[in-house]
Amino acid sequence: MKTLTKILTVVALVVLCVSLFTLTAYAATVTDYVKASPASCTKQGNIEYWKDDEGNYYDSNPVSGASATGAVGKEVDDTSGQLGGFSDTQTGPLDHELKKHPAKAKDCGNGIPGNIEYYQCQVCGKCFDDDQASTEYTPNDYIIPATHSASPSGGYPPTCDQPGLKDWDKCSDCGKLIDGNGNPTTWDKLVIPATGDHVFSTWTVTKAPTNVSPGIQVSVCDNCGVATKEETIPALGIDDGEDIYYVIATRDTWIPGEEPLTFSSPLIKKLNTLGQPVNANYVGVRIGTDSLYENSYDTYDFWSWDQYVMLGEKTMNSLEPGIYRLWIYDRLHPEVYTDSCTFWILDVPTLEPYSTDKHVVNSSKSLRFVASEEIDPNTVRVGSRLLYDSSDYFVSNDRKNITLSADFLNNRQTGTYTISAKTKDGQTVKTNFYILTTAQASSSPRTGDESQIGLWAAFLLLSGAAVVVLVPKLRKTGVK
Repeated sequence: MKTLTKILTVVALVVLCVSLFTLTAYAATVTDYVKASPASCTKQGNIEYWKDDEGNYYDSNPVSGASATGAVGKEVDDTSGQLGGFSDTQTGPLDHELKKHPAKAKDCGNGIPGNIEYYQCQVCGKCFDDDQASTEYTPNDYIIPATHSASPSGGYPPTCDQPGLKDWDKCSDCGKLIDGNGNPTTWDKLVIPATGDHVFSTWTVTKAPTNVSPGIQVSVCDNCGVATKEETIPALGIDDGEDIYYVIATRDTWIPGEEPLTFSSPLIKKLNTLGQPVNANYVGVRIGTDSLYENSYDTYDFWSWDQYVMLGEKTMNSLEPGIYRLWIYDRLHPEVYTDSCTFWILDVPTLEPYSTDKHVVNSSKSLRFVASEEIDPNTVRVGSRLLYDSSDYFVSNDRKNITLSADFLNNRQTGTYTISAKTKDGQTVKTNFYILTTAQASSSPRTGDESQIGLWAAFLLLSGAAVVVLVPKLRKTGVK
């Protein structure tokens, strides 16, 4: 009996242990705890939840008496908060918070782009086509670039005497000039200077040379058909059986203020060896029909041992602008030994300020300049800048007056400037003008009659002082 009791006791203990082991083995354990996270327009959120090792989810702590985070690793003892699955833990996503951006035109003149109408989420920053966020936009979809609406063309190359023009167009939106690269520009940057490369290949003799007179040949530019070039054909010379004599100008053009002209003639050496004694002066010099007699630096001078004759300053300054012929001849036998050549006296054109050469900054007054000869309106420059804009300058109908506008002058910095232009003969005329501040203008020295009055006043003051000093001395010496 005791043996049976022992056996039953052992069996009961085994059954109890197996039951306890089974219950322990199949009890669920919390494996994860996730805090609540809010949803947004770009991602889902979640509620606070727990997960056990059997894949069950709970929206409340399944472990009684444990903290939310302390439940991890402990057995579930409260299944009242069990959820159907993972999806029950998720929330959102939310709708976009959209803000409308109205259409805006581009401002290409100031480099500001425009845009079509679009909507932008204030949370995630994404852009869409409508208030339903139907289609997402990239910047290229809604931004209108600040490019100019122009198709530059119409340029033409320069010629030998006329400037060319680069491709250009005006932007239909902002009105600015646009070059061939699509960039804003100005007229002076579009101009291509004339090449100046005239080609003269064919010559026409307009005056045949003689023994004592040079000839002239003229050529017209093969490229432009306008520019001409004139050359002198040397005189054939006089053949006396021994030599041919001729006169050559080392420089055949003279402008007042330059060194006098010098001419070369082997006839001078020839004539100065004919007389007795040797080097006696048999050389005659004539300009046109007027003979020069005084051999000096004022009229003319030559050296008997050489072959050069130089006209003096007095002679050169007495000649009006024009063309002249210099004759070298034998005073004893002019019909035998005579030769000549031509030379030119040029008039120097001028450009002068009309009333003043000074402009005060922010003044409404323009500056006017007067040329002594007609100028080409397309060659007016201030410094190296070629003027094209009619709002900057004006040339009168007689082409002898240039006026710089007040707006043009006020857009310049203070300082000294040079205005220049070319005459119809291709000569350059120029003069300086000055842009001053108000302070500089008020401190500029006065000129004209007022300065003369000042000098006389100073002279009278000094004279009066001298009288005051001398009178007492004269009284002491008895001078009355």
